[in-house]
Amino acid sequence: MGFVLVLMPLGGMIWHDSRALEHLSQLTSEEMERAVRDTRRATLLSNLAVDLERTLRRYAVLGDNRILASYQQQLTHYRELLAEHQTSIPNAPVYGQLGDLLGWLDSLQDLTRAKVESTSIRFEELDLASTELEMATRSQVDEHLLKVRLVIDELMKEIWWVSGLVAVLSLLLILLFTYLIIHPVRQIESRILSLGAGIEPDQKPVDGPAELVLLGERILWLHDKLKELEQQKYQFLRHVSHELKTPLAVLREGADLLSEQLVGPLNPDQQEICLMLEQNSRRLQTLIERLLDFNRLSQQEEFERVPVALRPLLTELCAEYRLAIESKEVKVHLPETDLVLQTDPYRLRLIVDNLFSNAVSYGAQGGQIWIRYGQGEQESWLEVANEGHTIPQDERERIFEPFEQGSIARQGLLKGSGMGLSIARESAISLGGELSLVDDAQAPVCFRLTLK
Repeated sequence: MGFVLVLMPLGGMIWHDSRALEHLSQLTSEEMERAVRDTRRATLLSNLAVDLERTLRRYAVLGDNRILASYQQQLTHYRELLAEHQTSIPNAPVYGQLGDLLGWLDSLQDLTRAKVESTSIRFEELDLASTELEMATRSQVDEHLLKVRLVIDELMKEIWWVSGLVAVLSLLLILLFTYLIIHPVRQIESRILSLGAGIEPDQKPVDGPAELVLLGERILWLHDKLKELEQQKYQFLRHVSHELKTPLAVLREGADLLSEQLVGPLNPDQQEICLMLEQNSRRLQTLIERLLDFNRLSQQEEFERVPVALRPLLTELCAEYRLAIESKEVKVHLPETDLVLQTDPYRLRLIVDNLFSNAVSYGAQGGQIWIRYGQGEQESWLEVANEGHTIPQDERERIFEPFEQGSIARQGLLKGSGMGLSIARESAISLGGELSLVDDAQAPVCFRLTLK
């Protein structure tokens, strides 16, 4: 419909221009034919006036009746041409004089009269009158041609005005239908972006053609299906995690009883097996807790912001990781001043715990860990930096994805699950902040948390 409406003014312009050009062509052709006929007729009248004079003088000398008959034919022809010319060129003042001269010429058919008037001065008057008629004819032709040129100029102006109006109208129609097509496309694009970001898309119908409206409805249908699958995934994770914790608790209790030798003494090989059971059960418990944390964050549960002091939290973490810190002979540097943040304690602890755990596990043997924090006018920040291998450039974003680990091997008995940094970033985003890997002049690896 848009293309048809845009083409309609163009079609109207073409029809108007063709009609104008047809009229102009017809007018020009008629005026040219008329100018040629009038000019040729005026010239022929001048020539006939000369022939009449010659024929009359021959008749006066020879007295032959055949010459008289020729003279009469010429005179009749002259009268017919003059009458026709007067119809085409009516405003010439010389017609009265020519009428008198024709009456005089008609009276010269008598031979005696012809001999007397054969040398009359009135023949010169006839030549002058014929010449004047020819000039009047040319003047009239010039006036007609001038009128034709004026008509041509008016038609050209009209064509230009119509073309300009049609161009503006077509442009407005093009802009209108472009908007009517782009607007629903932008609405669909917005819904696709909402779908990718996990945000509830706009439920209002798409404004536009029926095909795009149907596409918008399909996107809403797809959103509902993805939401349903997402709920099933979270429900599966929640059920699996809770179901695994019960038999895991029994396994850990049994391994602890064996390690404490409450059921009898163990030889060194049996003690080593019990140690393996304890270590892997702790690893399994860590994985389950990480899955529960990830599931909880993905559900976007509501939370309340309360004042949280950073220094006591960091001191508590150092105490929890004391054995790992002492075994790797790592030195931890904490800020001397405290900083209180208005945030969710659970999510903040998840972030700092994961960052500190990675710094201890991936840090260099006998290296150092720096924890810094500060507060600006619009945001607060916390950095955890450690000595160790630099993370490759192509892995700096991939390590934040779930179940992804970098190429640097984790040191220690327990292996990572690839969930720590993903949970930390999810927690930072849920708090309205950002977690990223930044360059630091003091340490090869530095993670920065920014909270607004």
